[in-house]
Amino acid sequence: MNTFRTLLPAVAGPLIVVLGLTVLDSAPLVFAFYHVLLCLAVPAWLSRGAGLGLAAHLQALGLVRRGLQTGLAMGLMSALLPPAVYQLAPELFPDAERLRSVLAGWGLEAASPAGFLFFLALFNGPAEELFWRGWLLREPRPRRGLQMVLAVLFTSYHAVTIGRLAPTPGAAALMLAGVLAAAVFWTWTRARWQSVWPAVLSHTGATCGYLFVCSRLLDVT
Repeated sequence: MNTFRTLLPAVAGPLIVVLGLTVLDSAPLVFAFYHVLLCLAVPAWLSRGAGLGLAAHLQALGLVRRGLQTGLAMGLMSALLPPAVYQLAPELFPDAERLRSVLAGWGLEAASPAGFLFFLALFNGPAEELFWRGWLLREPRPRRGLQMVLAVLFTSYHAVTIGRLAPTPGAAALMLAGVLAAAVFWTWTRARWQSVWPAVLSHTGATCGYLFVCSRLLDVT
């Protein structure tokens, strides 16, 4: 797999997110152009252009039977982690006023959050992992340098979301370091099991756990 052809979409991802959230101030546009178009539609289109059928495309993404049970266990542990951290260090999370303000600035209705919370819980983790750990790491043994570059690029655009949500620079730095550690770990699971399931389920669990905390915060009046 050509390195340039890997890095080009990998760089496009952060650009779409940063442009969508900082210039256009629209999370719905980010959902459409990043999660749906880049993460899901573009790899499917490229696979079709390369003559791969649906089964071959799913296999290339790492959607195989290996690692499924391990992924379920990781997903459960990841879901429990954010609420546990919130109980121990609530100062790392935004307060209700900050959270509502940030969501409103991104074109999301904080008064009725069920819709976007459901979308994030259902689509955010799977879409990102099928792209970053699935499609971009579809070679059996991608070079370690490339793996690290992809982990850093994945982490980079989280600086925008975490930077706005975190109450302090220290909290933002700590959470961003956690994202990078998670990206490196999910990259390792992809190579270890030659499957994307551990990364998908672990990422989804972490997202659901964080959104659970956010939903409790939004209930505060």
